Amino acid sequence: MYRSKYWEVFQQANQGICVYNCKLERIYANEVAKQVLANIPPELCKQFKGICRCFLAMVRATKTSLLNYSGSLDHQCVIISFCFFSIYSDKQALIMVVFDYKAGSDNNPRGKVPFTRREKDILNAIATGKTNKEISAMLSIGFETVKSHVRNLLAKTGTSSRTELISKNFHL
Repeated sequence: MYRSKYWEVFQQANQGICVYNCKLERIYANEVAKQVLANIPPELCKQFKGICRCFLAMVRATKTSLLNYSGSLDHQCVIISFCFFSIYSDKQALIMVVFDYKAGSDNNPRGKVPFTRREKDILNAIATGKTNKEISAMLSIGFETVKSHVRNLLAKTGTSSRTELISKNFHL
């Protein structure tokens, strides 16, 4: 797979495309991805790697061949919109990331992290002291789904605990 015609197509894409192995070692990056990853702020790079780790954990936990996750990161007026996909080659799980890089706008002020509606619901529930089990029942979603959302929130915000997550003053 590593030397297939797909790489030629990926190389010509206008979006950044990276492929990581199960140890989160980058095994492929097109030119757009190389440029973006070389020039993004270290804090944004740290958040991006955190999301990679969380997505890999989801792939390992679900053991499904078709898993994806999308979102965006915002740091100092730089926005990266991304979509992760799990792919398999020779029975090995790989992660493909497709992303766009944009300079931020005045519509998203510096320091504001964009949250999905569900992430806002879960963040508000965490702030009121709810456990994952209580959030699962309250929002009528699976317990593992709540855990996945919490991991994604921690990665997206660059925090390492629920306490640190709620101590930041996010604009919802």
